[in-house]
Amino acid sequence: MQADSSNAGPAGRWPAGAQFGLFLSHDIDKIHDREPFYMLGSANHIRRMLMGGEKGSVRLALRRLGRALFAPKPPELDFQTILELEARHGFRSTFFVLHDRGGCRKGSRYSLTAPALRRIVKRIQAAGGEIGLHGGYYRFNQAAGYRESREVLRETLGVEAIGIRNHFLRFSGPETWLAQEAAGFQYDATFGYSDRLGPREGRRLPFIPEDPATGRKMDLVELPLTVMDMPLFRNLGLNGEGALEAAWKAIEPVIQAGGLVTLLWHNDCFNEPEYADWQWTYEQLLARLAARNPWCATGAEIAAWWRSKQ
Repeated sequence: MQADSSNAGPAGRWPAGAQFGLFLSHDIDKIHDREPFYMLGSANHIRRMLMGGEKGSVRLALRRLGRALFAPKPPELDFQTILELEARHGFRSTFFVLHDRGGCRKGSRYSLTAPALRRIVKRIQAAGGEIGLHGGYYRFNQAAGYRESREVLRETLGVEAIGIRNHFLRFSGPETWLAQEAAGFQYDATFGYSDRLGPREGRRLPFIPEDPATGRKMDLVELPLTVMDMPLFRNLGLNGEGALEAAWKAIEPVIQAGGLVTLLWHNDCFNEPEYADWQWTYEQLLARLAARNPWCATGAEIAAWWRSKQ
């Protein structure tokens, strides 16, 4: 696969004469504090900080674990915060709902029939946001599994998901796209790095993948990832101004090229004292991006517009 040859695009390529596009996205891995694997992960995080030198605050991590056990925050709170932060700048975003095997370490952490999830989905839709599918870790590259997940979202939440991002950014090249295309998705947002910043393979623009066996252009648009919260704070171990500047260093070349800036921030890092830098960095990035007047839209809108220009 070749790097994007049209990276150096002209200003005004995007709707309303915007210099660049902006895709704000959130993977919904969990909605409940009092969730067994989440609490086990928090305990292991504390153990690694004490014994393995992992960065973080033991005091705040213990506080977070105690709150999850005895006074969990309302599931809707994080989503309300995200939507309010984005609405300040007139931005809208896409949330990817996870569907996979429950009760597994990398499976679903919530039921799609949970009343709280229904309220969250309605809140997102009322704000003009989009619901997509977070393709399951155990359903990776399975067209039938993808198709079943779309149907479950339709039946339980009344959502017609046309976009997908795989859990843990699981991706194996054309096989992933072909399975997603066969399941009826119109766009994918998996193409990115889980351990570093910046666009994968230098892809700064949406693109339409090709079937390597036939050379056929697939009926699928890829929206490449620019910056995700996990590599920024966990892999690189940054915080505060350092995290903000590292993220901006990855974003600025995309802006200058007239590309698509895609951010991925998980909902459960909001309203958390231990993750205050994560939320602060997201807020600061939104302000910086808003000052550049991007065209910010949902994944479905961006994919549809890009397709119309091909």
